[in-house]
Amino acid sequence: MHIKILGISGTPVRDGNCDKLVQASLQAAEEIESVETEFITLADKEVAMCQHCQYCIENRADCKIEDDAQPIFESIRQADGVIIGAPTWLRTVAPPILILLSRARSVMFRTHEFRNKVAGAITVGWFGRGMDLAALEILLIESRFMMIPVAQGMATASAVALGKRAGYMEHGALDDQYGMVSVRGVGYRVAEVARMIKYATDAGIVVPPEYQITTSGGTISRKGSQ
Repeated sequence: MHIKILGISGTPVRDGNCDKLVQASLQAAEEIESVETEFITLADKEVAMCQHCQYCIENRADCKIEDDAQPIFESIRQADGVIIGAPTWLRTVAPPILILLSRARSVMFRTHEFRNKVAGAITVGWFGRGMDLAALEILLIESRFMMIPVAQGMATASAVALGKRAGYMEHGALDDQYGMVSVRGVGYRVAEVARMIKYATDAGIVVPPEYQITTSGGTISRKGSQ
């Protein structure tokens, strides 16, 4: 049995700290037998902001905007676990990941295809302030899609983490030793729980659809549950 873990780095900076942390978490997950991973960064993607036009809801269809969001959503559908990383800006989560996930309203209210994906959250900051809030924002968004958040990790990219004046560390967030332990822990934990859930699901150990509550309070089996 193979488990697929997808890592999404919600940053505009290619090969920056956020990309590296998500990749480090995926590398940790790969240490577990039968786990394969996929990495996506938003740094080279075109993802438009949701227009809140209600097209997806009124037409019971996917978003009408055609850009890089749809292939990313397909990768989430194919994954057993998802690790979402995003920088901490202004003491909260940076906008790129919010812009991406806001485009998945149809999935949240209509198809429920992200349901039961095991999820983790990673963030990176400069001074270390606001990172708890940013990680919590990611976990809450994952739960809105009925994913199963199980772990969070965070690291700082400046020497302030070492009690020094602010300044870039030689290898950025990778030099935050405690932070890297938590980041790798996200990979281990997401892979662990994803394996258990997949084994249980394949064995038919699930509740009937009429007991599967959606984010809006309906059930999977009820027509118009959104």
